[in-house]
Amino acid sequence: MGMPARVTGTVVVKVLIDTNGNVVNPKVVSGPLMLQKAVLEAVRDYKYKPYTLNSKAVEAVTTISVAVDTYRDCPVH
Repeated sequence: MGMPARVTGTVVVKVLIDTNGNVVNPKVVSGPLMLQKAVLEAVRDYKYKPYTLNSKAVEAVTTISVAVDTYRDCPVH
């Protein structure tokens, strides 16, 4: 079995952070196709402190940039 390919890159994902700090409806903006599915799955599990406006939690749209190096980030080499 050969050595796995080393893939590096940054995947940018647009998300909605709901009033509980959960990531809702992530969508890839850019990044290597090979990394997009794994990053989308990971981003769905992210948890944030809710954004606030006048001390009240509000929904917010933002982008998340995830830098990936499969050689560094995967436990099997």
